[in-house]
Amino acid sequence: MKGLLKLIAGLAALVVVVILAGGAILGAFFDPNEYKPEIEKAALENAGIELKIQGDIGWSVFPWLGLAVNQIDLKFPGKAELASLNQAQISVRLPALFSGQVEMQSVIIDGLKLNLVKEKDGTTNWAAEISHQDSQKSGDSSPSEASQGAAIALNIDSIQITNGDITYADKTSEMLAHLSQFNMRSGQVVTNAFFPAELSFKATQSIKGEEQVKAEAQLAAEFFLDLDKQLYKIKGLASTLTLGGKPLGGNSLTLKTAANIDADLAQQQVNLNDLNLSVADLQAKGALAINNFAAPMISGQLDLPAFDLNKLLTAIGQPAVTTTDPAALKSISLSTQLEGPANTVTAKTLTLKLDDTTFNGSAGFDLNSGNISLNLQGDKLNADRYLPPAAEGQATTPAKSDKTAGYPKDPILPVDALRSLELDSNIGLKALHVSNMDISNIAVKVNAHNGVVKVGKLNADLYGGSVRNNVTIDLRNKTPLITSNKSISGIQVGDMLKAMADTDQLTGKLNSKSKITLRGNSVHDFVNSMTGTASVNMKDGELHGIDMAQTVCQGMNNVSSLGINTQEVDRSTPFANMGATANIKNGVVNNRDLKAQLDAMALSGKGTVNLPKQLLDYRLGFMVEKNLFKETCSFPNKLEGVEIPIDCKGSFNTDPAKLCKPDFSFITDALKKQVKEKAKAKVEEKVKDKLGDKLKGLFGR
Repeated sequence: MKGLLKLIAGLAALVVVVILAGGAILGAFFDPNEYKPEIEKAALENAGIELKIQGDIGWSVFPWLGLAVNQIDLKFPGKAELASLNQAQISVRLPALFSGQVEMQSVIIDGLKLNLVKEKDGTTNWAAEISHQDSQKSGDSSPSEASQGAAIALNIDSIQITNGDITYADKTSEMLAHLSQFNMRSGQVVTNAFFPAELSFKATQSIKGEEQVKAEAQLAAEFFLDLDKQLYKIKGLASTLTLGGKPLGGNSLTLKTAANIDADLAQQQVNLNDLNLSVADLQAKGALAINNFAAPMISGQLDLPAFDLNKLLTAIGQPAVTTTDPAALKSISLSTQLEGPANTVTAKTLTLKLDDTTFNGSAGFDLNSGNISLNLQGDKLNADRYLPPAAEGQATTPAKSDKTAGYPKDPILPVDALRSLELDSNIGLKALHVSNMDISNIAVKVNAHNGVVKVGKLNADLYGGSVRNNVTIDLRNKTPLITSNKSISGIQVGDMLKAMADTDQLTGKLNSKSKITLRGNSVHDFVNSMTGTASVNMKDGELHGIDMAQTVCQGMNNVSSLGINTQEVDRSTPFANMGATANIKNGVVNNRDLKAQLDAMALSGKGTVNLPKQLLDYRLGFMVEKNLFKETCSFPNKLEGVEIPIDCKGSFNTDPAKLCKPDFSFITDALKKQVKEKAKAKVEEKVKDKLGDKLKGLFGR
């Protein structure tokens, strides 16, 4: 028995000696550099890639199976250069490998240059043409079988990647992305224990030769690998990303991130804990969990503590927002609880605060359809705080516009974005103060699907009345079609004007309805295509500061020296009812029934307003009403019941003083009426006299 054991021990010693000696002999007498042509040929035949080994190949056999390669270039036949490598070193300890362990000395990759190109025809230089036969061969192996096997324990002294350089050129969009100075270094890489690693790089992006964005990044963390259970962890992740370039106006922006990450790939779970993100004055905190990678379910919490918007804008190279209230935009915060169905990012609860305004609701994004859902309900908002302040010395009289220049033809609607928009939103605000007006119960409901945007609600209550509106934008065809239905009911105009402009020139209860369609995508298109109907009515009102009776009396006094006493007239014009309807076709507004019952007179009007040609052709008529008018003005009887016309005709840029002129033909009509009445009176008097004589003769005295 002892002899057998000695024999076995001797054989084992002999094997070791042979291996050591073989390794020494191979290292001394076998030079792999002599086989470069065969290696390059094998790469082309088996992998379909052109490999060029410009430098030396070094290797060792025992106890470390090592390989060192220098100056390698590779590309696919007929395509642009793909990659080059200055040096790569790797060595595996053979005894450990025989026992199912992977022990390596430092893995070194230096000077890796990767050149990715997408040609104008869509082809790339990083993929070879694969024949049908090759694809069948590659499909013979079973991925599940290949992935099976015993767990491998890693033990690598370190991994070093230095001087990496990656370029991606997309010739279809003339975009060039460049990743340079890529360096990564790790500590001892082992399984089932944490090991440190860090990386850094610089990056730029250019479009048509002009640099757009540049970045510099550093990242450090501790990593945990359990290859058997597919558990991966990142502890103490700390990264810094510095951005610059054209979008930031030449400034630089630093984004810092910290987190702990746990990933269980077998259970398809990823947990992002202790998340902290900061950029300028903005900070974000929270946690995130993802379950089921095929149909991800996302949950977690995200909080953005109050931040100053203008500080953030300044940090990213954007101009600050100037507001009437200097304290505005200094406290904006967001808090949300993420929880929703699969394939969505859903903010189940959402609280957004803008200074002293609070919005509560929910939001969601469907990962499959891209549909956005939004439900926000706010309490109160003083919008005047956020308006830009009036410039010192700013003229109160608006500059005259050049109406001869025509209407702009520049596109207004972002048609492509609206066509692809998938949105369901419901936004409300209980109270809004804007332009000194107080508006309540604002409701806006928007649904956008398949190229049709429907504003189902655009409602508000104000000054005793309400506004109800709905708009549809149909973008399914080449030319957008816009339909609007609007209704105004019971708004007290006097209260609204008092709040808006501190004036009380007009009072009354306003009601109106309109149904309008527009085609196109510019002001020019809208004006020339405007078609529909409109009606307006105002009841129980009064026009202050202008008395129509006094104006007419004074006018008649100037025209015919009738000696009218205008001092008896009050400086106001009450009206019981005022209304009109209009038909609109291709921008031409046609009104035939303007009626207003004013104090002591009636107002009527008819005519057209041609918006495309910017022309007005309208006739107003004032008619003095008997009895009622005499109570306020000693108007001559000969003008009672006669319409006093005013013709307004000309272009929009005509001086208003010259646009409207009275038609004095009414004086002739009044005189004819007076002659008729006098003749009628004489006839009646003669008839009465004759009839009286006959009656006397018939009945006697």
